[in-house]
Amino acid sequence: MLHLTTRGHAAWGFHFRFESDDPLLVEVVQRCYRDLPVAEDDCVVLRAVRSTDDGDRYSVTIETPDGAVEECGDGRVRGAVMELLCWEVNRRALWSAADQVVLHAAVLAGEAGAIALCGASHSGKSTLAVAAAQRGWQHLSDDMGLIDTDAMTVAPYARPIMVRPGGRAHLGSVPPPPSGHLQFFPDEWFVPASELGAIVDTAAVPLIAIGFLEWQPTAALQSLSQAQTLHDLTLHSATVARQGAAGFARLERIARAVPGFRVGLGAAGDVLDLLAGHTRPTA
Repeated sequence: MLHLTTRGHAAWGFHFRFESDDPLLVEVVQRCYRDLPVAEDDCVVLRAVRSTDDGDRYSVTIETPDGAVEECGDGRVRGAVMELLCWEVNRRALWSAADQVVLHAAVLAGEAGAIALCGASHSGKSTLAVAAAQRGWQHLSDDMGLIDTDAMTVAPYARPIMVRPGGRAHLGSVPPPPSGHLQFFPDEWFVPASELGAIVDTAAVPLIAIGFLEWQPTAALQSLSQAQTLHDLTLHSATVARQGAAGFARLERIARAVPGFRVGLGAAGDVLDLLAGHTRPTA
């Protein structure tokens, strides 16, 4: 018997519902993606069906509204199926914004607006997103930032935060997911930001600063020139390569309008203390 999520989820232009013959996995997906906006119509069905008698392996497919089915992966063990599902949602959300500016960035916001913190994998983006959520900051994303360069705003993409063992050790106080859910992510936990205390909204937020993460002995902020900001934006853009000159022009617009900083990563709390001064409204 197949079980379907109670609502659709909007990952930017990728709208999906999830279906499985494992009701616990449906519960896990609903919890993990609860911070995404509701999608009412034109949802694809992301489906994971147990493919072995013991129920420990899953086949993942996507079915479009016209009935076409795409194979996404077969034989994924219980501890790896959520990783595949999240990867599929991420890449299809990115496809939906391929003609816009998408940065590899965690995006956090205070009263004055949002700061996009750009970095590669394992650079500390998700750890900072968790620490900010625990402080009650507004959470937009821990991984990708969609920038409207006309309005100079960031669209939320509140997928579940991926909390790796190193990040949990650094933070020291991340509550574990429900015990039954842990079997689906034994090492890397997927946690909705709202569960950690973050404010989550569906409205775009003004972009007020761009940070580029760099491991340093202590937390630090260093102002960057527009030229250096543009250079680093190019390195951390997920979409500029396919857009060519038009995409580069959009990045140039960001570099001219928004201040850039090198963000030295010491303790997460110390970094947030430095960033907090830029997220308060000026008098």
